[in-house]
Amino acid sequence: MAVRSTPMALSFLLVLVGLANAYDHTLKLDFPGPYCALENTCCKNRIDGCSLPISTTLCYCDEFCDRDVGGDCCPDYRSFCFNEPDPVLSCLHNGVYFHKYNTTWDNCNECRCQDGGHVQCDTDLCLTDDALIHSVNSIHQLGWSARKYDEWWSHKYSEGLRLRLGTKEPTFRVKSMTRLTNPSNDLPRSFNAVEKWSTFISEVPDQGWCGASWVLSTTSVASDRFAIQSQGKEVVQLSAQNILSCTRRQQGCDGGHLDAAWRYMHKNGVLDANCYPYIQQRDTCKVQRHRGRSLKAYGCQPAHGVNRDNFYTVGPAYSLSREADIMAEIYHSGPVQATMTVYRDFFSYSSGVYQHTAANRGAATGFHSVKLVGWGEEHNGVKYWIAANSWGPWWGERGYFRILRGSNECGIEEYVLASWPHVYNYFNTKSI
Repeated sequence: MAVRSTPMALSFLLVLVGLANAYDHTLKLDFPGPYCALENTCCKNRIDGCSLPISTTLCYCDEFCDRDVGGDCCPDYRSFCFNEPDPVLSCLHNGVYFHKYNTTWDNCNECRCQDGGHVQCDTDLCLTDDALIHSVNSIHQLGWSARKYDEWWSHKYSEGLRLRLGTKEPTFRVKSMTRLTNPSNDLPRSFNAVEKWSTFISEVPDQGWCGASWVLSTTSVASDRFAIQSQGKEVVQLSAQNILSCTRRQQGCDGGHLDAAWRYMHKNGVLDANCYPYIQQRDTCKVQRHRGRSLKAYGCQPAHGVNRDNFYTVGPAYSLSREADIMAEIYHSGPVQATMTVYRDFFSYSSGVYQHTAANRGAATGFHSVKLVGWGEEHNGVKYWIAANSWGPWWGERGYFRILRGSNECGIEEYVLASWPHVYNYFNTKSI
């Protein structure tokens, strides 16, 4: 290989900027020039004087510079001397430059830099986006507002349907349940179980990226009812993980049926969440049949002053459907469980009385289960339910949302379930 008589600094620079292996177009990014164009210089063969200063050394505009090994051409040698367009080495997308051989992300879609500076992005529907939020907030007198949640950003809508919901469409067993009725005289215009039983209502859980609303709503309703029906003697948070991991013929974090969750709690019972905490994945069932259903066998402690040693169980689930029956049930016995159809705009709910909008543009829907804790009316007479979601207190109105009442919005009044807890026989307990 011929060695050009240039300062030693040139060799060092060429290694740094990548010229040691022939012509490198990326050099122009750091040293744009002009060089050859500045002096109108393009030399035949090898002419050491056909050079220009670059950084602390020299680059060349002669044919010898463009050899296979050890090239030392000026950055504009090909574009000026051969009128070749510079290849696209980076693209601009949403104000960000990225290299042709790398990718960037636009919300939930991966974007690639193509020849000609064209950016090609995947076209999957994202869980939320600016257009959806703007569309909701621009609807006059809608009654609720949307906002951007960082937790949703970069996730596909299909992920949200699968892993942020998780309740399967109600089975025929649920649809054919006899709907109970309740005396509904003298119910107040507004009621909130969180206010009436402030120390008994469980906190809003966060199911994480696990389609577990079918168990979290079940255990949340059952936990509240244990505290209420025991008059505060058994304030306990029941284990959703127990049902998630141990229920057969359900799909864990890919969803399950509400009647299966209630049936498991009725027939088998569960531990409390302190003893069997929720981990946002299915995992192996830790409850073993040969160990019986003793709390002590699993190292679990009952509520203080309650001589309980058996698992927490409930009676068979029952169904309600009329607005007044649901209200009376919550008012007298505690929160209930409701199933609803979730539209894409629901993920962006921030506050107000929710109703689904045309902003969904025909996107797929999913089933979700939540906990109804009360009801109320706006000043303009709009009636609503108060519901606890299972996405954590960072979402909505501190984890809660309000939804239209009396019109079966999103099917919220169609499949409402509850159950009576088997509280301990307090005549045999020590006084607290």
